[in-house]
Amino acid sequence: MKNLLVLFCFISMAATCQDNNKSNTQDKKNNPCDPDIMCTMEFRIINLEIRDKAGEAIILDEFYSEIDGEKIEIPDDVYEPNNGIYPVATDGQMDVLDFDGNEVIFYGMLNGKNVVEHKMVIGKDCCHIQHVEGEHKIVLK
Repeated sequence: MKNLLVLFCFISMAATCQDNNKSNTQDKKNNPCDPDIMCTMEFRIINLEIRDKAGEAIILDEFYSEIDGEKIEIPDDVYEPNNGIYPVATDGQMDVLDFDGNEVIFYGMLNGKNVVEHKMVIGKDCCHIQHVEGEHKIVLK
């Protein structure tokens, strides 16, 4: 019985060991993150604030974002439209974003017309999305 326990422990340790020298350079280029990285549990959102000339919040009828031409889904529970601040992308898009960033276009409609077409570059680190380029606040004329 003791020998069986020692054998089981040895097999368990051998199965969990990883050969770090066998890393694929292409994988490291695409994902430079340590697989054992500890990330915070916060859910990050890149927002766009939209105001009029008087500084009042613009309440859009409809909005959405596109990453590299693909429409992305943003859950309704991550924003309050009455304050004029809209989510452009969230940590939910980590799998479609590149580390160096992707062009994201935010579209906003008001009274059936497209009134906002705002470009940003959003990337990611190993844990969360990151704003790379573009304004966080715009004023509609």
